[in-house]
Amino acid sequence: MSHDTLNILGFRHELQLFDRRTGELVHREVKHNRIPQAGLDFLAQAPFGDVASIPAFYCGLFTKNFLASANTSAADIPAIMGEFLDYSEPTRPEWLRSYNDGTYDNLASKAVFTPTKDATVYGSFIVSNQTKGANSGLLLSVVRFSTAKQLSVDLDAKLVCGITYIPTN
Repeated sequence: MSHDTLNILGFRHELQLFDRRTGELVHREVKHNRIPQAGLDFLAQAPFGDVASIPAFYCGLFTKNFLASANTSAADIPAIMGEFLDYSEPTRPEWLRSYNDGTYDNLASKAVFTPTKDATVYGSFIVSNQTKGANSGLLLSVVRFSTAKQLSVDLDAKLVCGITYIPTN
Protein backbone atom coordinates (compact mmCIF):
# COMPACT_ATOMS: atom_id res chain seq x y z
CA MET A 1 0.00 0.00 0.00
CA SER A 2 1.27 3.44 -0.88
CA HIS A 3 1.79 5.92 1.94
CA ASP A 4 1.84 8.95 -0.36
CA THR A 5 -1.88 9.31 -1.13
CA LEU A 6 -2.36 12.12 1.39
CA ASN A 7 0.12 14.65 2.72
CA ILE A 8 -0.33 16.61 5.91
CA LEU A 9 1.35 19.96 5.43
CA GLY A 10 1.39 20.60 9.16
CA PHE A 11 0.03 23.50 11.11
CA ARG A 12 0.40 27.07 9.97
CA HIS A 13 0.66 29.67 12.75
CA GLU A 14 0.21 33.36 11.97
CA LEU A 15 0.87 35.87 14.74
CA GLN A 16 -0.56 39.33 14.13
CA LEU A 17 0.21 42.32 16.35
CA PHE A 18 -2.21 45.25 16.23
CA ASP A 19 -1.87 48.75 17.68
CA ARG A 20 -4.65 48.83 20.27
CA ARG A 21 -5.42 52.54 19.72
CA THR A 22 -5.54 52.62 15.91
CA GLY A 23 -6.32 48.99 15.07
CA GLU A 24 -3.42 49.06 12.60
CA LEU A 25 -1.52 45.83 11.90
CA VAL A 26 2.06 46.56 12.99
CA HIS A 27 3.63 43.10 12.63
CA ARG A 28 2.77 39.73 11.11
CA GLU A 29 4.66 36.45 10.88
CA VAL A 30 3.64 33.11 9.39
CA LYS A 31 5.43 29.90 10.39
CA HIS A 32 4.84 26.20 9.81
CA ASN A 33 5.51 23.78 12.61
CA ARG A 34 6.72 20.28 13.30
CA ILE A 35 3.81 18.41 14.85
CA PRO A 36 4.86 16.57 18.05
CA GLN A 37 4.56 12.78 17.80
CA ALA A 38 1.53 12.68 20.11
CA GLY A 39 -0.20 15.18 17.81
CA LEU A 40 0.62 13.10 14.72
CA ASP A 41 -0.68 9.97 16.42
CA PHE A 42 -3.92 11.76 17.33
CA LEU A 43 -4.42 13.20 13.83
CA ALA A 44 -3.90 9.78 12.25
CA GLN A 45 -5.99 7.75 14.70
CA ALA A 46 -8.91 9.99 15.74
CA PRO A 47 -10.78 9.94 12.40
CA PHE A 48 -11.03 6.14 12.63
CA GLY A 49 -12.12 5.99 16.27
CA ASP A 50 -8.85 4.43 17.41
CA VAL A 51 -8.51 7.19 20.03
CA ALA A 52 -11.19 9.35 21.61
CA SER A 53 -11.97 12.61 19.88
CA ILE A 54 -11.13 15.86 21.67
CA PRO A 55 -13.90 18.45 21.33
CA ALA A 56 -11.86 21.61 21.89
CA PHE A 57 -8.30 22.89 21.60
CA TYR A 58 -6.77 26.12 22.91
CA CYS A 59 -4.03 28.50 21.79
CA GLY A 60 -1.07 29.77 23.77
CA LEU A 61 2.18 31.71 23.46
CA PHE A 62 5.52 30.91 25.09
CA THR A 63 8.33 33.10 26.46
CA LYS A 64 11.41 30.88 26.49
CA ASN A 65 13.81 30.42 23.58
CA PHE A 66 12.58 26.87 23.06
CA LEU A 67 12.83 24.60 20.01
CA ALA A 68 10.32 21.73 19.89
CA SER A 69 11.20 18.12 19.15
CA ALA A 70 9.07 15.08 18.32
CA ASN A 71 8.88 14.32 22.06
CA THR A 72 7.64 17.76 23.14
CA SER A 73 4.45 17.46 25.20
CA ALA A 74 2.05 19.56 27.27
CA ALA A 75 4.18 18.74 30.33
CA ASP A 76 6.82 21.08 28.83
CA ILE A 77 4.53 24.12 28.58
CA PRO A 78 4.92 25.78 32.01
CA ALA A 79 8.59 25.33 32.86
CA ILE A 80 10.47 24.46 29.68
CA MET A 81 8.49 26.53 27.16
CA GLY A 82 7.55 29.23 29.68
CA GLU A 83 3.93 29.90 28.80
CA PHE A 84 3.02 33.58 28.45
CA LEU A 85 0.38 34.17 31.15
CA ASP A 86 0.16 37.96 31.39
CA TYR A 87 -2.92 38.61 29.28
CA SER A 88 -6.39 39.65 30.37
CA GLU A 89 -8.31 36.65 29.03
CA PRO A 90 -9.08 34.27 31.95
CA THR A 91 -8.18 31.08 30.05
CA ARG A 92 -6.24 30.12 26.95
CA PRO A 93 -8.26 31.31 23.93
CA GLU A 94 -10.17 28.51 22.24
CA TRP A 95 -9.07 27.47 18.75
CA LEU A 96 -12.50 28.04 17.20
CA ARG A 97 -11.80 26.26 13.96
CA SER A 98 -13.98 25.80 10.92
CA TYR A 99 -13.53 23.50 7.93
CA ASN A 100 -13.24 24.57 4.30
CA ASP A 101 -11.72 22.68 1.33
CA GLY A 102 -9.27 20.46 3.22
CA THR A 103 -8.31 23.07 5.83
CA TYR A 104 -9.29 23.58 9.45
CA ASP A 105 -8.46 27.09 10.71
CA ASN A 106 -9.65 29.87 12.99
CA LEU A 107 -9.37 32.70 10.46
CA ALA A 108 -12.97 33.75 11.19
CA SER A 109 -12.40 33.71 14.96
CA LYS A 110 -8.78 34.52 15.80
CA ALA A 111 -7.35 33.70 19.22
CA VAL A 112 -6.87 37.03 21.00
CA PHE A 113 -4.29 37.81 23.69
CA THR A 114 -4.58 41.21 25.42
CA PRO A 115 -1.24 41.73 27.23
CA THR A 116 -1.36 43.20 30.73
CA LYS A 117 2.41 43.80 30.79
CA ASP A 118 5.26 43.91 28.31
CA ALA A 119 6.79 40.56 27.37
CA THR A 120 8.85 38.75 24.77
CA VAL A 121 7.37 35.65 23.12
CA TYR A 122 9.21 33.10 21.01
CA GLY A 123 6.38 30.96 19.69
CA SER A 124 2.88 29.57 19.90
CA PHE A 125 1.10 26.28 20.53
CA ILE A 126 -2.24 24.46 20.40
CA VAL A 127 -3.20 22.22 23.33
CA SER A 128 -6.34 20.48 24.60
CA ASN A 129 -6.30 22.08 28.08
CA GLN A 130 -7.81 25.57 28.47
CA THR A 131 -6.16 26.38 31.82
CA LYS A 132 -3.36 28.95 31.63
CA GLY A 133 -0.10 27.44 32.89
CA ALA A 134 -1.40 23.85 32.88
CA ASN A 135 0.98 20.99 32.06
CA SER A 136 -1.52 18.39 30.86
CA GLY A 137 -3.56 17.63 27.76
CA LEU A 138 -2.59 16.85 24.19
CA LEU A 139 -0.06 19.23 22.62
CA LEU A 140 -1.26 19.24 19.02
CA SER A 141 1.07 21.84 17.55
CA VAL A 142 3.98 24.06 18.56
CA VAL A 143 6.03 26.51 16.52
CA ARG A 144 8.93 28.85 17.19
CA PHE A 145 8.87 32.20 15.42
CA SER A 146 11.80 33.33 13.25
CA THR A 147 12.56 36.09 15.77
CA ALA A 148 11.32 36.92 19.25
CA LYS A 149 8.21 39.10 19.30
CA GLN A 150 7.79 42.03 21.66
CA LEU A 151 4.33 42.26 23.21
CA SER A 152 3.16 45.34 25.08
CA VAL A 153 0.06 46.72 26.74
CA ASP A 154 -0.35 48.91 23.64
CA LEU A 155 -0.73 45.88 21.35
CA ASP A 156 -3.29 43.15 20.83
CA ALA A 157 -1.86 39.82 19.73
CA LYS A 158 -4.02 37.67 17.46
CA LEU A 159 -3.18 34.13 16.45
CA VAL A 160 -4.51 32.28 13.42
CA CYS A 161 -3.76 28.55 13.30
CA GLY A 162 -4.71 26.04 10.66
CA ILE A 163 -3.92 22.63 9.25
CA THR A 164 -4.30 21.58 5.62
CA TYR A 165 -4.62 18.07 4.25
CA ILE A 166 -3.33 17.95 0.67
CA PRO A 167 -4.46 15.18 -1.70
CA THR A 168 -1.75 14.11 -4.12
CA ASN A 169 -4.05 13.92 -7.15
